Amino acid sequence: MNAQIFSIGTEILLGNIVDTNSQFIAQRLMEFGIDLFKMETIGDNPKRLYDAFKACDGKVDYVITSGGLGPTPDDLSKEVAIEVCELESEVEVDQKSYEALISFFNGDEESAKANIKQAKFPKSAIILENPIGTAPGCILTSKKGTKYILMPGPPNEMKTMLDNEVVKYLSRDAIIKSKIAKIGLLGEWDMARRIDLDRTKPTISPYITDEGPILRITAKADNEVEVDRQLEYGVDLVNKYLSPFVITTEDIRKEEVLINILKERNEKVTTAESITGGLIASSIIDIPGASDVISEAYVTYADEVKENILNVSRETIKEYSVVSEEVLNEMLDGLYSRTKANLCLATTGYAHTGEVWMGVLYNGQKFKKHLQLNGDRNRVRLRTKMKIIDTAILAMRGEYESNISF
Repeated sequence: MNAQIFSIGTEILLGNIVDTNSQFIAQRLMEFGIDLFKMETIGDNPKRLYDAFKACDGKVDYVITSGGLGPTPDDLSKEVAIEVCELESEVEVDQKSYEALISFFNGDEESAKANIKQAKFPKSAIILENPIGTAPGCILTSKKGTKYILMPGPPNEMKTMLDNEVVKYLSRDAIIKSKIAKIGLLGEWDMARRIDLDRTKPTISPYITDEGPILRITAKADNEVEVDRQLEYGVDLVNKYLSPFVITTEDIRKEEVLINILKERNEKVTTAESITGGLIASSIIDIPGASDVISEAYVTYADEVKENILNVSRETIKEYSVVSEEVLNEMLDGLYSRTKANLCLATTGYAHTGEVWMGVLYNGQKFKKHLQLNGDRNRVRLRTKMKIIDTAILAMRGEYESNISF
Protein backbone atom coordinates (compact mmCIF):
# COMPACT_ATOMS: atom_id res chain seq x y z
CA MET A 1 0.00 0.00 0.00
CA ASN A 2 1.19 3.54 -0.72
CA ALA A 3 0.07 7.07 -0.02
CA GLN A 4 0.58 10.74 -0.69
CA ILE A 5 0.01 13.54 1.84
CA PHE A 6 -1.25 17.03 1.03
CA SER A 7 -1.32 19.89 3.54
CA ILE A 8 -3.71 22.49 2.21
CA GLY A 9 -3.80 26.19 2.94
CA THR A 10 -2.29 29.39 1.58
CA GLU A 11 -1.39 30.39 5.14
CA ILE A 12 1.12 27.50 5.24
CA LEU A 13 2.77 28.65 2.00
CA LEU A 14 3.01 32.19 3.39
CA GLY A 15 4.81 30.89 6.47
CA ASN A 16 2.06 31.99 8.85
CA ILE A 17 1.46 28.41 10.01
CA VAL A 18 3.97 25.58 10.41
CA ASP A 19 2.84 22.26 8.91
CA THR A 20 3.14 19.72 11.71
CA ASN A 21 0.24 17.66 10.40
CA SER A 22 2.19 15.98 7.61
CA GLN A 23 4.83 14.74 10.04
CA PHE A 24 2.18 13.26 12.34
CA ILE A 25 0.36 11.56 9.46
CA ALA A 26 3.62 10.17 8.06
CA GLN A 27 4.46 8.59 11.42
CA ARG A 28 1.07 6.89 11.55
CA LEU A 29 1.42 5.60 7.99
CA MET A 30 4.76 4.08 8.87
CA GLU A 31 3.16 2.16 11.73
CA PHE A 32 0.76 0.61 9.22
CA GLY A 33 3.51 -0.29 6.77
CA ILE A 34 2.12 2.12 4.19
CA ASP A 35 4.79 3.59 1.93
CA LEU A 36 4.72 7.36 1.62
CA PHE A 37 5.49 8.63 -1.89
CA LYS A 38 5.38 12.37 -1.34
CA MET A 39 4.35 15.22 0.96
CA GLU A 40 3.21 18.46 -0.65
CA THR A 41 1.70 21.77 0.42
CA ILE A 42 -0.87 23.45 -1.84
CA GLY A 43 -2.58 26.81 -1.46
CA ASP A 44 -6.34 27.35 -1.59
CA ASN A 45 -6.51 27.31 -5.37
CA PRO A 46 -9.14 25.06 -7.00
CA LYS A 47 -7.23 24.35 -10.23
CA ARG A 48 -3.99 23.48 -8.46
CA LEU A 49 -5.86 21.29 -6.01
CA TYR A 50 -7.69 19.52 -8.82
CA ASP A 51 -4.50 18.93 -10.83
CA ALA A 52 -2.67 17.60 -7.75
CA PHE A 53 -5.51 15.28 -6.69
CA LYS A 54 -6.09 14.08 -10.25
CA ALA A 55 -2.39 13.28 -10.72
CA CYS A 56 -2.64 10.82 -7.82
CA ASP A 57 -5.81 9.09 -8.99
CA GLY A 58 -5.17 5.42 -9.65
CA LYS A 59 -1.48 5.79 -8.85
CA VAL A 60 -1.58 5.62 -5.05
CA ASP A 61 -3.87 3.77 -2.68
CA TYR A 62 -4.44 6.73 -0.35
CA VAL A 63 -4.45 10.49 -0.79
CA ILE A 64 -4.50 11.97 2.71
CA THR A 65 -5.18 15.66 3.23
CA SER A 66 -5.40 18.11 6.10
CA GLY A 67 -7.00 21.51 5.75
CA GLY A 68 -9.58 23.09 3.47
CA LEU A 69 -12.71 21.70 5.14
CA GLY A 70 -13.96 24.92 6.73
CA PRO A 71 -17.14 26.89 5.97
CA THR A 72 -15.63 29.67 3.82
CA PRO A 73 -15.53 29.77 0.00
CA ASP A 74 -11.75 29.19 -0.07
CA ASP A 75 -12.11 25.89 1.83
CA LEU A 76 -12.18 23.63 -1.20
CA SER A 77 -10.61 20.26 -0.39
CA LYS A 78 -13.84 18.29 -0.22
CA GLU A 79 -15.44 19.93 -3.24
CA VAL A 80 -12.36 19.31 -5.41
CA ALA A 81 -12.02 15.70 -4.24
CA ILE A 82 -15.70 15.11 -5.04
CA GLU A 83 -15.07 16.43 -8.53
CA VAL A 84 -12.02 14.22 -9.05
CA CYS A 85 -14.00 11.19 -7.88
CA GLU A 86 -16.94 12.19 -10.11
CA LEU A 87 -19.39 12.10 -7.22
CA GLU A 88 -21.09 15.48 -7.68
CA SER A 89 -24.51 13.93 -8.36
CA GLU A 90 -24.48 12.12 -5.00
CA VAL A 91 -23.97 15.18 -2.79
CA GLU A 92 -26.58 15.84 -0.11
CA VAL A 93 -26.79 17.15 3.44
CA ASP A 94 -25.90 14.43 5.91
CA GLN A 95 -28.46 14.79 8.68
CA LYS A 96 -26.23 13.43 11.43
CA SER A 97 -23.46 15.88 10.52
CA TYR A 98 -25.94 18.76 10.39
CA GLU A 99 -27.33 17.88 13.83
CA ALA A 100 -23.76 17.78 15.14
CA LEU A 101 -23.31 21.34 13.84
CA ILE A 102 -26.44 22.49 15.64
CA SER A 103 -25.19 20.88 18.83
CA PHE A 104 -21.75 22.46 18.41
CA PHE A 105 -23.39 25.90 18.16
CA ASN A 106 -25.59 25.23 21.23
CA GLY A 107 -28.80 24.93 19.24
CA ASP A 108 -28.23 28.04 17.10
CA GLU A 109 -29.59 26.90 13.72
CA GLU A 110 -28.58 30.16 12.04
CA SER A 111 -24.92 29.47 12.80
CA ALA A 112 -25.34 25.84 11.74
CA LYS A 113 -26.82 26.90 8.39
CA ALA A 114 -23.90 29.29 7.84
CA ASN A 115 -21.63 26.25 8.14
CA ILE A 116 -23.87 23.82 6.24
CA LYS A 117 -21.34 23.08 3.48
CA GLN A 118 -19.42 21.15 6.14
CA ALA A 119 -22.37 18.75 6.45
CA LYS A 120 -22.63 18.01 2.70
CA PHE A 121 -21.22 14.70 1.43
CA PRO A 122 -21.75 12.21 -1.39
CA LYS A 123 -24.00 9.30 -0.37
CA SER A 124 -21.12 6.86 -0.82
CA ALA A 125 -18.75 8.80 1.45
CA ILE A 126 -17.51 7.40 4.73
CA ILE A 127 -18.01 10.31 7.12
CA LEU A 128 -15.38 10.83 9.82
CA GLU A 129 -16.69 12.39 13.01
CA ASN A 130 -15.04 15.47 14.50
CA PRO A 131 -16.02 15.72 18.18
CA ILE A 132 -13.92 18.84 18.83
CA GLY A 133 -14.62 20.94 15.73
CA THR A 134 -17.26 21.86 13.17
CA ALA A 135 -15.79 20.13 10.11
CA PRO A 136 -16.27 16.37 9.74
CA GLY A 137 -13.82 14.56 7.53
CA CYS A 138 -14.61 11.93 4.97
CA ILE A 139 -13.24 9.16 2.79
CA LEU A 140 -14.12 9.20 -0.91
CA THR A 141 -13.24 6.41 -3.34
CA SER A 142 -12.56 7.28 -6.96
CA LYS A 143 -13.50 5.12 -9.94
CA LYS A 144 -9.83 4.11 -10.18
CA GLY A 145 -9.81 2.87 -6.58
CA THR A 146 -7.83 5.64 -4.88
CA LYS A 147 -9.21 6.57 -1.47
CA TYR A 148 -9.19 10.30 -0.68
CA ILE A 149 -9.04 10.76 3.10
CA LEU A 150 -9.93 14.35 3.97
CA MET A 151 -9.30 15.75 7.45
CA PRO A 152 -9.48 19.22 9.03
CA GLY A 153 -6.42 21.45 9.37
CA PRO A 154 -6.27 22.32 13.10
CA PRO A 155 -3.74 19.83 14.50
CA ASN A 156 -5.79 18.81 17.54
CA GLU A 157 -8.81 18.05 15.32
CA MET A 158 -6.73 16.23 12.70
CA LYS A 159 -4.88 14.08 15.25
CA THR A 160 -8.09 13.12 17.04
CA MET A 161 -9.77 12.20 13.76
CA LEU A 162 -6.78 10.23 12.49
CA ASP A 163 -6.37 8.20 15.67
CA ASN A 164 -10.07 7.66 16.40
CA GLU A 165 -11.59 7.38 12.92
CA VAL A 166 -9.17 7.07 10.01
CA VAL A 167 -7.14 4.16 11.39
CA LYS A 168 -10.25 1.97 11.22
CA TYR A 169 -10.12 2.19 7.43
CA LEU A 170 -6.39 1.80 6.78
CA SER A 171 -5.09 -1.54 5.56
CA ARG A 172 -2.05 -2.83 7.37
CA ASP A 173 0.29 -3.87 4.56
CA ALA A 174 3.29 -4.72 6.74
CA ILE A 175 4.86 -4.02 10.10
CA ILE A 176 7.43 -1.25 10.24
CA LYS A 177 9.45 -0.34 13.32
CA SER A 178 12.32 2.05 13.87
CA LYS A 179 14.99 2.67 16.45
CA ILE A 180 17.33 5.61 16.63
CA ALA A 181 20.98 5.71 17.63
CA LYS A 182 22.19 9.07 18.94
CA ILE A 183 25.84 9.59 18.06
CA GLY A 184 28.27 11.80 19.96
CA LEU A 185 30.82 14.29 18.61
CA LEU A 186 31.06 13.02 15.03
CA GLY A 187 29.84 15.08 12.09
CA GLU A 188 27.35 13.62 9.62
CA TRP A 189 30.02 12.74 7.03
CA ASP A 190 32.39 11.23 9.58
CA MET A 191 29.55 9.16 11.00
CA ALA A 192 28.33 8.01 7.58
CA ARG A 193 31.77 6.90 6.34
CA ARG A 194 32.18 4.47 9.24
CA ILE A 195 29.14 2.32 8.46
CA ASP A 196 27.54 0.88 5.32
CA LEU A 197 24.38 2.89 4.67
CA ASP A 198 23.66 1.29 1.29
CA ARG A 199 21.71 -1.59 2.70
CA THR A 200 18.21 -2.93 3.34
CA LYS A 201 16.67 -5.20 6.01
CA PRO A 202 17.15 -3.01 7.94
CA THR A 203 17.82 0.37 6.39
CA ILE A 204 20.14 2.72 8.28
CA SER A 205 19.72 6.42 7.50
CA PRO A 206 21.65 9.39 8.91
CA TYR A 207 20.27 12.81 9.71
CA ILE A 208 21.25 15.79 11.83
CA THR A 209 19.22 17.23 14.69
CA ASP A 210 19.83 19.79 17.43
CA GLU A 211 21.17 16.87 19.48
CA GLY A 212 23.72 16.07 16.80
CA PRO A 213 23.89 13.21 14.30
CA ILE A 214 21.34 10.42 14.51
CA LEU A 215 21.05 7.10 12.72
CA ARG A 216 17.53 5.78 12.15
CA ILE A 217 17.35 1.99 11.87
CA THR A 218 14.14 0.90 10.12
CA ALA A 219 12.88 -2.64 9.62
CA LYS A 220 9.91 -3.80 7.56
CA ALA A 221 8.39 -7.29 7.41
CA ASP A 222 5.07 -9.09 7.57
CA ASN A 223 5.59 -10.30 11.14
CA GLU A 224 6.95 -8.81 14.36
CA VAL A 225 9.51 -11.56 14.95
CA GLU A 226 11.30 -10.72 11.69
CA VAL A 227 11.02 -6.98 12.27
CA ASP A 228 12.54 -7.30 15.75
CA ARG A 229 15.32 -9.54 14.38
CA GLN A 230 16.21 -6.93 11.75
CA LEU A 231 16.20 -4.12 14.33
CA GLU A 232 18.47 -6.05 16.68
CA TYR A 233 20.87 -6.74 13.80
CA GLY A 234 20.86 -3.04 12.84
CA VAL A 235 21.63 -1.94 16.39
CA ASP A 236 24.46 -4.48 16.54
CA LEU A 237 25.92 -3.05 13.33
CA VAL A 238 25.77 0.51 14.67
CA ASN A 239 27.47 -0.51 17.90
CA LYS A 240 30.11 -2.51 16.02
CA TYR A 241 31.17 0.27 13.66
CA LEU A 242 30.49 3.40 15.71
CA SER A 243 31.44 2.42 19.24
CA PRO A 244 32.27 4.32 21.45
CA PHE A 245 30.45 7.25 19.83
CA VAL A 246 27.00 5.68 20.34
CA ILE A 247 25.52 7.69 23.20
CA THR A 248 22.24 5.76 23.28
CA THR A 249 19.93 3.60 21.16
CA GLU A 250 16.95 4.50 23.32
CA ASP A 251 14.54 7.32 22.51
CA ILE A 252 15.81 9.53 25.32
CA ARG A 253 17.76 12.76 25.41
CA LYS A 254 21.51 12.70 25.89
CA GLU A 255 21.13 14.64 29.13
CA GLU A 256 19.10 11.74 30.50
CA VAL A 257 21.96 9.38 29.63
CA LEU A 258 24.28 11.67 31.61
CA ILE A 259 21.90 11.81 34.57
CA ASN A 260 21.50 8.02 34.59
CA ILE A 261 25.27 7.49 34.77
CA LEU A 262 25.57 9.97 37.62
CA LYS A 263 22.69 8.34 39.50
CA GLU A 264 24.19 4.87 39.13
CA ARG A 265 27.46 6.16 40.60
CA ASN A 266 25.86 8.45 43.20
CA GLU A 267 27.80 11.39 41.77
CA LYS A 268 27.12 15.10 41.25
CA VAL A 269 27.53 17.55 38.37
CA THR A 270 28.06 21.32 38.51
CA THR A 271 28.49 23.89 35.74
CA ALA A 272 30.27 27.19 35.15
CA GLU A 273 29.06 28.74 31.90
CA SER A 274 30.16 31.84 30.09
CA ILE A 275 29.32 31.53 26.38
CA THR A 276 26.49 29.04 26.98
CA GLY A 277 24.85 31.27 29.60
CA GLY A 278 23.15 28.51 31.59
CA LEU A 279 22.13 26.43 28.59
CA ILE A 280 23.98 23.33 29.81
CA ALA A 281 22.51 23.43 33.30
CA SER A 282 19.04 24.18 31.94
CA SER A 283 19.15 21.22 29.56
CA ILE A 284 20.08 18.92 32.44
CA ILE A 285 17.43 20.37 34.74
CA ASP A 286 14.82 19.82 31.98
CA ILE A 287 15.06 16.07 32.68
CA PRO A 288 13.06 14.53 35.56
CA GLY A 289 15.42 13.34 38.26
CA ALA A 290 17.97 16.10 37.68
CA SER A 291 17.65 17.24 41.29
CA ASP A 292 19.39 14.03 42.35
CA VAL A 293 22.57 14.90 40.47
CA ILE A 294 22.94 18.66 39.93
CA SER A 295 23.70 20.69 43.03
CA GLU A 296 24.95 24.05 41.75
CA ALA A 297 25.18 25.95 38.47
CA TYR A 298 26.84 29.28 37.74
CA VAL A 299 26.57 31.69 34.83
CA THR A 300 29.95 33.44 34.88
CA TYR A 301 29.50 35.72 31.89
CA ALA A 302 31.44 38.77 33.07
CA ASP A 303 35.19 38.69 33.80
CA GLU A 304 34.71 39.94 37.37
CA VAL A 305 32.24 37.11 38.05
CA LYS A 306 34.81 34.57 36.87
CA GLU A 307 37.24 36.19 39.30
CA ASN A 308 34.85 36.40 42.25
CA ILE A 309 32.99 33.08 41.88
CA LEU A 310 35.65 30.84 40.34
CA ASN A 311 38.81 32.57 41.51
CA VAL A 312 40.07 33.03 37.95
CA SER A 313 43.13 35.27 38.02
CA ARG A 314 42.81 38.74 36.53
CA GLU A 315 46.39 38.41 35.33
CA THR A 316 45.54 35.19 33.47
CA ILE A 317 42.67 36.93 31.68
CA LYS A 318 44.90 39.90 30.75
CA GLU A 319 47.76 37.73 29.51
CA TYR A 320 45.83 35.04 27.61
CA SER A 321 42.37 36.60 27.04
CA VAL A 322 39.13 35.36 28.55
CA VAL A 323 38.69 32.81 25.75
CA SER A 324 41.74 30.66 26.32
CA GLU A 325 42.81 27.27 27.61
CA GLU A 326 44.42 28.95 30.61
CA VAL A 327 41.21 30.68 31.69
CA LEU A 328 39.18 27.53 31.06
CA ASN A 329 41.64 25.59 33.22
CA GLU A 330 41.18 28.01 36.11
CA MET A 331 37.39 27.95 35.68
CA LEU A 332 37.40 24.14 36.08
CA ASP A 333 39.70 24.34 39.11
CA GLY A 334 37.61 27.09 40.68
CA LEU A 335 34.35 25.24 40.07
CA TYR A 336 35.70 22.07 41.66
CA SER A 337 37.15 24.01 44.60
CA ARG A 338 33.78 25.63 45.22
CA THR A 339 31.49 22.60 44.70
CA LYS A 340 33.62 19.42 45.07
CA ALA A 341 31.41 17.84 42.40
CA ASN A 342 32.56 14.65 40.67
CA LEU A 343 31.76 16.17 37.27
CA CYS A 344 32.51 19.82 36.53
CA LEU A 345 31.61 21.39 33.16
CA ALA A 346 32.86 24.80 32.00
CA THR A 347 32.66 26.90 28.83
CA THR A 348 34.10 30.19 27.61
CA GLY A 349 34.00 31.65 24.13
CA TYR A 350 32.90 34.27 21.63
CA ALA A 351 29.49 33.39 20.26
CA HIS A 352 29.74 35.88 17.38
CA THR A 353 32.97 34.33 16.04
CA GLY A 354 32.31 30.72 17.05
CA GLU A 355 35.56 30.38 19.00
CA VAL A 356 35.01 28.24 22.10
CA TRP A 357 36.98 26.56 24.86
CA MET A 358 35.04 23.86 26.70
CA GLY A 359 36.19 21.57 29.45
CA VAL A 360 35.20 18.59 31.56
CA LEU A 361 36.76 17.72 34.91
CA TYR A 362 35.77 14.25 36.04
CA ASN A 363 37.15 12.77 39.25
CA GLY A 364 40.46 14.60 38.88
CA GLN A 365 40.92 14.14 35.13
CA LYS A 366 40.57 17.08 32.74
CA PHE A 367 39.38 17.02 29.15
CA LYS A 368 39.72 20.36 27.35
CA LYS A 369 38.96 21.24 23.76
CA HIS A 370 39.22 24.27 21.50
CA LEU A 371 36.35 24.54 19.00
CA GLN A 372 35.76 26.74 15.97
CA LEU A 373 32.05 26.49 15.24
CA ASN A 374 29.95 27.86 12.39
CA GLY A 375 26.52 29.43 12.69
CA ASP A 376 24.84 32.37 14.42
CA ARG A 377 25.43 33.02 18.11
CA ASN A 378 22.57 30.82 19.34
CA ARG A 379 23.62 27.98 17.02
CA VAL A 380 27.17 28.22 18.39
CA ARG A 381 25.88 28.09 21.96
CA LEU A 382 23.65 25.09 21.20
CA ARG A 383 26.46 23.17 19.50
CA THR A 384 28.79 23.91 22.41
CA LYS A 385 26.23 22.52 24.84
CA MET A 386 25.76 19.44 22.70
CA LYS A 387 29.48 18.73 22.42
CA ILE A 388 30.20 19.14 26.13
CA ILE A 389 27.37 16.75 27.05
CA ASP A 390 28.78 14.20 24.57
CA THR A 391 32.29 14.66 25.94
CA ALA A 392 31.15 14.29 29.54
CA ILE A 393 29.36 11.01 28.78
CA LEU A 394 32.33 9.53 26.94
CA ALA A 395 34.75 10.74 29.63
CA MET A 396 32.63 9.14 32.35
CA ARG A 397 32.56 5.89 30.39
CA GLY A 398 36.35 5.97 30.21
CA GLU A 399 36.28 6.10 26.41
CA TYR A 400 37.64 9.59 25.78
CA GLU A 401 41.40 9.64 25.46
CA SER A 402 41.96 6.74 23.06
CA ASN A 403 39.00 7.45 20.80
CA ILE A 404 37.94 11.06 20.72
CA SER A 405 39.16 13.54 18.14
CA PHE A 406 36.82 16.34 17.11
